Amino acid sequence: MKIILSKIEFHYTFIIIALGFVLAGYFSNLIVFTSIIIIHELGHIITGLHFKYKLDKVIIYPYGGMTKFNTIINTNINKDILVAISGVIVQSIYFILITILYTKGYIREYIYNLFTIYNKSILLFNILPIIPLDGSKIINLILSKYLYYNLSNKLTIIISFITIIIILITRIYEYNYSFIIILGILMKNIYDLYKNLEYIYNKFLLERYLYKITYPKKKIIKNKKKMYKNKSHYFYINNQLLKEDDYLRSIYSKR
Repeated sequence: MKIILSKIEFHYTFIIIALGFVLAGYFSNLIVFTSIIIIHELGHIITGLHFKYKLDKVIIYPYGGMTKFNTIINTNINKDILVAISGVIVQSIYFILITILYTKGYIREYIYNLFTIYNKSILLFNILPIIPLDGSKIINLILSKYLYYNLSNKLTIIISFITIIIILITRIYEYNYSFIIILGILMKNIYDLYKNLEYIYNKFLLERYLYKITYPKKKIIKNKKKMYKNKSHYFYINNQLLKEDDYLRSIYSKR
């Protein structure tokens, strides 16, 4: 637990909003809000460590947290889905425990109402399909099961951008300084993925070459841009079929 705590970082935007809570006298709100975020991220951490993923760091933002694992891109999709949904699951269990304590008289009604409001808002916000929220990770992983990896990332960016436009048009959230800060963070994350698409895909290819990653399912393709995350490939080139390993070797051995 001490190792996990040492890896928790509070983003400067969270500190700004936390300071606003304190100055306004909403210290209880801050404690409740922060505890829900940390418990949510603990769900990701526990599941990731169960799958032997190496924890890199946990960043706490105003809208929630981001747990980063030091893993390769070519991890098991089903395991990654479990890691992605475990935050919501553990957060829900946490709220059930809070509800039990409230019914037993251990928690005041005011504090319980805060838990109810923040639990709902954080839960609903995190399942939005916007990068880097859990909803976008789940969408991306599901897309990766059926579409080639590069297309999955591009569609995730498009879905994220469309979702933000819908939020702005419908004014689901109140336009205040917290919303502007959160919107800025989300837009930056979307742009970062867009900017690094080529780098991420090259890393995806290099990992498969270096670690000899193979899968039972096979797919015949003509273009290396259309490789799937959960399949091995045969490349149809010059009327010949090349195994994925042979094709990647022909690329990287020249470099």
